[in-house]
Amino acid sequence: MNDFDQILELKLRQMLDPVVASPPPRRRRDKRFRRPILAVEPVSLEAVPVAVPVVSAPPL
Repeated sequence: MNDFDQILELKLRQMLDPVVASPPPRRRRDKRFRRPILAVEPVSLEAVPVAVPVVSAPPL
């Protein structure tokens, strides 16, 4: 390892050690109230416009 690698490793350790040492944040959702994550919605069918072919006269 050269000096750059050692300095980089030390700096990263100084920056990341407090992050890794702290406990994860507490979830804020109340465990008693369970909302569904995914909701099932009824499907509404909409009319799809139909393409009308354009008829043109043959060239003269």
